[in-house]
Amino acid sequence: MEPTHRQGGTLDHIMTFADFQLDEISVDPAGIIPDHSLLTADVDPAPTTQRLVRAWRRADRDSLRRALEASQLCQPVSPDAAIDELFDTYDWTMRDIADRFAPLHTLRRRGDRRTPWFDADCREARRVCRRCERRYRRSRSVTD
Repeated sequence: MEPTHRQGGTLDHIMTFADFQLDEISVDPAGIIPDHSLLTADVDPAPTTQRLVRAWRRADRDSLRRALEASQLCQPVSPDAAIDELFDTYDWTMRDIADRFAPLHTLRRRGDRRTPWFDADCREARRVCRRCERRYRRSRSVTD
């Protein structure tokens, strides 16, 4: 690290979240304010996470119901069928139907939180506030 002031002290700081990586911090010569220098740094943001999800809300419920009714799951079961065989049939059938009606796709999400103070209490307060706003817009009543 280089000094950021003429007297040799380092008074300026770069602050980031704990999961951000700082690379190549540099101190540029004095600019507009004669006693200070410009600090610059390359910031590597937190990595993105990926997960596989299904879009169940887009699935046609009537078609899904018909597919389940036509599957092996709604057929009579032999009394001497093994539990492992029944479970394998259930697992294979449900995966097949899920892949037809709501195929897996990758969802990417950034790992950093831009507002770490926004917790469950803040989310609940925002939800209540928006509910009250919707009620007022419908009724236009002062009591709402």
